[in-house]
Amino acid sequence: MQKNQASEERNRSVFFNVSVVFVFVALMVIFIVYFYVTAPNIKRVNLDNLANSFTTSVNSAHWQWQAQGRPEIIIMSTFAPRLDDEKTLVEVDKHPVFMNAQGWPKAEFTGQGCEEIWSMVLNTALESEGFRVIAEFYDGVKLSGDTLQSRCRYRLSTGQYFEYKVFTGEVIKH
Repeated sequence: MQKNQASEERNRSVFFNVSVVFVFVALMVIFIVYFYVTAPNIKRVNLDNLANSFTTSVNSAHWQWQAQGRPEIIIMSTFAPRLDDEKTLVEVDKHPVFMNAQGWPKAEFTGQGCEEIWSMVLNTALESEGFRVIAEFYDGVKLSGDTLQSRCRYRLSTGQYFEYKVFTGEVIKH
């Protein structure tokens, strides 16, 4: 009888241990799935922030163009807080921005031209958090027969993108 009781006790102990491991693994899987599904897509969020910065810079360039009497080239300045005083901004860079007749940043109507617009407007490399941003030009005449629909598309390889209409200055997030 003692052997049966010892055997049953061992079986219960094994069953209990297996049950605990199973519950632990199940909970871990649930947490991983939950956090994976609810966590924001970092690439999408970062590209969205870049689109917002792009919009702000394009609009700033347009208003600066208006204020300076509509020249063909404006000089945009980049400011950063001074290291010893967060309230004081210092100019860290100046760069030229070529403007079209409607007052929006322009370049050649090619993918390379779209890269130049990115560089002029954001004053950064064509990348987002270490991921290369691909610049493509879409001719409005080929798209819809309307030149005003010409646009630069800035996208990641994963599909997120935003567009800049080169004749109207509109930035569209997708």
